[in-house]
Amino acid sequence: MLRSFSIQQNELQDNFYPSFYLFKKKIDSFEKSNNFIYFNLGDKNVLEILTDGEHAGQVFVEKGATFIKNSYVKRYNISELEETYISEEKNNQLQRSQLQRGDVLFTTIGNIWISAVVNENLKHANINQNVVRMRINEKKTNPYYLSCFLNSKITRFQVDNLFTGNIYPILTYPKIKSIKVVIKDKKTEKVITEMLKKAEINHDQSLKLIQKAQNLLKSKLNVDFKKISDSMFFSISQKEFSEQDMRNPTFFKPLYTNTIEAIKKNNETVLLGNIADFKNGDEVWSENYKGYLEKKITDIPFIRTSDLINYEIDQYPDFYIDEEIYESIGQNIIEDEILLTKDGKIGLGGMITKNDKCILGSGILRIVPKQNKINPYYLFTILSIKEIGIYQANQRTVIASTIPHLRPDRISDFVIPIVKDQQEIIDLVKQAFELKDERKRLIQEAKTILEKSLDF
Repeated sequence: MLRSFSIQQNELQDNFYPSFYLFKKKIDSFEKSNNFIYFNLGDKNVLEILTDGEHAGQVFVEKGATFIKNSYVKRYNISELEETYISEEKNNQLQRSQLQRGDVLFTTIGNIWISAVVNENLKHANINQNVVRMRINEKKTNPYYLSCFLNSKITRFQVDNLFTGNIYPILTYPKIKSIKVVIKDKKTEKVITEMLKKAEINHDQSLKLIQKAQNLLKSKLNVDFKKISDSMFFSISQKEFSEQDMRNPTFFKPLYTNTIEAIKKNNETVLLGNIADFKNGDEVWSENYKGYLEKKITDIPFIRTSDLINYEIDQYPDFYIDEEIYESIGQNIIEDEILLTKDGKIGLGGMITKNDKCILGSGILRIVPKQNKINPYYLFTILSIKEIGIYQANQRTVIASTIPHLRPDRISDFVIPIVKDQQEIIDLVKQAFELKDERKRLIQEAKTILEKSLDF
């Protein structure tokens, strides 16, 4: 649909982008109206805190305080499964950027204009220099509404117009402070806030249910993973070497081989390829990518490996694809398919929920359990356990032209333990993904209410 509007010659500035004037006309209408609550982030007594992370590089450790890179921040969601840590000592030195529950995160470099609220699980975590934490004066608004507004089209118009002609945009403090926040009324603000609070509760409960299922399954495996021996230095016999078609040292790493042997010793096992079918994602080429502002209502989210977060697909990824391409590819993705990344950061998993509609990129493998062979929720749980899914993925990953890659035929050799009494595990994970699906619905509804309330 073509949208047109006119401006007076005396209103012309050096900027010739229509969005600049569309936004300006909209803001003028907000300023002149008494029907809206309106302020700049830089106005007095609006932000209690505005700060980024330390600009020096960090030394990461195996265990410690959670560290949030800007790539971990998605719209309405922050990855909690990356296992990136700095030492507790270093975290205590970085009090300025240490997170509190209710902080609003906003990305400032790279993929800018992405916001999420810090939940209870991530309090005391820290951030890098490419994301800021804000603490809003709640007499003005609350973190949930602010984050929703920062993820909206009206904020994107503002951000885009701040960077006209810039090749490498960076959201500096002055630019952030110039962002204008608009609220239709306190009733609308409350409706949006309550929806997003419920979505946060669903998110927290879903992760706890999955973790409970993982722990229950691990207890049934009868393997003490902490006691499994590992060594940086090891040797193998020529016979062992010749029996395998993998020739990389990682495949024979004792931590991985000893873990699988312990699982096989104490449990019935099957190979993944015997109980599931595999379907690849598709490459749709970057010339077909559409950003958030360019997309039409009918365009379909395009999910790359970086768009798998907290066991689900990102509801608002970086790119969208025309529906005609979606129809021509015909992936026919269905509920309860299991996803596994096989390029880039390998071994991350997720599941498709009832209302997901997307195109999966070529770096994602679809795992479809064979009927009556294995329950999808049980299989997801198995693959999501680090000692099973990640270890076997690491074993079989090869480097092709500097890019890590895991071939589907190698994934088919994954050893899958089959425990008795799976129903409780299945029920826990099924409930978790129902909560995730409801969470997505709540966020979409809150987003729609906000943008409709501002006629944007």
